[in-house]
Amino acid sequence: MLALLLLIPSLARAQVPSDKAREVITAAIEAMGGESYAGFKNYHRQGRYFIFDQRGRQGFSRFFDWTSMEPIKWRFQLGEGKRQEVQIYNLEINKAWVLEGKSSVEEVPEEEIENFRKDVLRDIDVLLRSRVEEEGMSLFYYGPDDVTGSGELEAVEFLDATNSSVVIFFDLQSHLPTKMETHVTNQAGIRQKKETEFYNWHTIQGIHTPLRTDYFTDGEKSQQVFVEEISYNVAIPPSHFLEPVPEK
Repeated sequence: MLALLLLIPSLARAQVPSDKAREVITAAIEAMGGESYAGFKNYHRQGRYFIFDQRGRQGFSRFFDWTSMEPIKWRFQLGEGKRQEVQIYNLEINKAWVLEGKSSVEEVPEEEIENFRKDVLRDIDVLLRSRVEEEGMSLFYYGPDDVTGSGELEAVEFLDATNSSVVIFFDLQSHLPTKMETHVTNQAGIRQKKETEFYNWHTIQGIHTPLRTDYFTDGEKSQQVFVEEISYNVAIPPSHFLEPVPEK
């Protein structure tokens, strides 16, 4: 895991004009595909999904992901057939469901939908493509001297009107994002540090895409995703984001 922490505490933010932060974001969007990245409408991807516990890798499954942007509609499937679990969140109609196997469907409580909505607001594509222009959003730039490590990174902090903060680190040479940091409060009311790291970038349909993503909670690896196939701007049936019909 990259050992990257801001040296400047949140209450003593760097007084760097937001223009510099916007320059970094603009360069990152260009590095990730420019208009192709900024304008994609949806994607479908599949690959391998790993879950970790304190002893190391705990579980593995194939995954299938259909995501539509603005508003977010998300269908995420682990496994296949009778052992599959499918999560569907549709923020356009504020509904969500979980399909276990092929015959058991449960509606997701409103509280969990709201937690999903908060996760969406911290998504890197949502931050870079749309929330950067959000009313009340403040941007803070941190140069290489403000970030621990090799001096090869800079960072931008997104601080919204609710005082929710996400920090994205960028490589000085490639301008690609390498990592995200934020803090969340879990269901037990405990504040946790969440980190996401991006690796193995490849250009797919003109969009520079990370094919490996690692997730950490309080410094411990929790999930790892390897994308084996991804397609942008595909035809996704509208029924993918509606209540699934169980098999009898």
